[in-house]
Amino acid sequence: MFGFGTVLYQDWVGGLRVIGTFGPTIAGFVLTYMEERSLGVFDLWRRGWYSEKMLYLVIAIVLVPILCLLSLWLAVNVEGIVLADIVDLSRWDQYIPYILTVFFIGGPLQEEFGWRGYALDRLESKYNALTSSLIVGILWSLWHLPSFFIPGTIQYEQSFFAFFTSALLISILFTWLYNNSERSILVVLLFHTSINVSYWTIPINNTFTGPIYYTIMLGIIVVLVVIIYGSNELIRTKKPKIKKNKKENSIIP
Repeated sequence: MFGFGTVLYQDWVGGLRVIGTFGPTIAGFVLTYMEERSLGVFDLWRRGWYSEKMLYLVIAIVLVPILCLLSLWLAVNVEGIVLADIVDLSRWDQYIPYILTVFFIGGPLQEEFGWRGYALDRLESKYNALTSSLIVGILWSLWHLPSFFIPGTIQYEQSFFAFFTSALLISILFTWLYNNSERSILVVLLFHTSINVSYWTIPINNTFTGPIYYTIMLGIIVVLVVIIYGSNELIRTKKPKIKKNKKENSIIP
């Protein structure tokens, strides 16, 4: 009887945790309604399911899996690990259901309408894109802090410092994708999903050097993005072509 009660309690607490994690998205919609009423809410919701920038949509889906695979490959070769010893193939039949689960109740839908859809826009109206990204990254990390003290969560056995560092770097990439896709929340929803699914399916944390390689490569990409796209907006703008006036170059006899 006691065991049954424990299971019910765990399910109840788990259910509350899932509901509670919708806080950023709920706050984003509530605050948007208070400021912009129904039109603002409609625009916020529409941007969650729409994107014309296919390039950044693809980047959002494949970037982190590629980095994780490269990190795992380096770790396996450097450490002499047998890949079969750390890869759990029994979970791959759950891959598609897991993607859907992550998208809807694993973080993206619960958070991104708030972090990027609402907060980032307001911050970028006051600060540059890089500073805004770091502010969101700090808030995003602190939002996850309680999970590091709750047994059974993904963060429970992780280092908060490592998570914090990764969150700051990834937050810059979130802003880069968001700004270059014309503020498409769908792009950041898929990016968030890709991150969480990659961490679950590609076992870089089962190696010693894998997380180190991953963080280094992530940092290099962030530096390149900031250099190429600029810290002000993280958008690469094309310089207008200057048309020469033929009359100015003509020689008058």
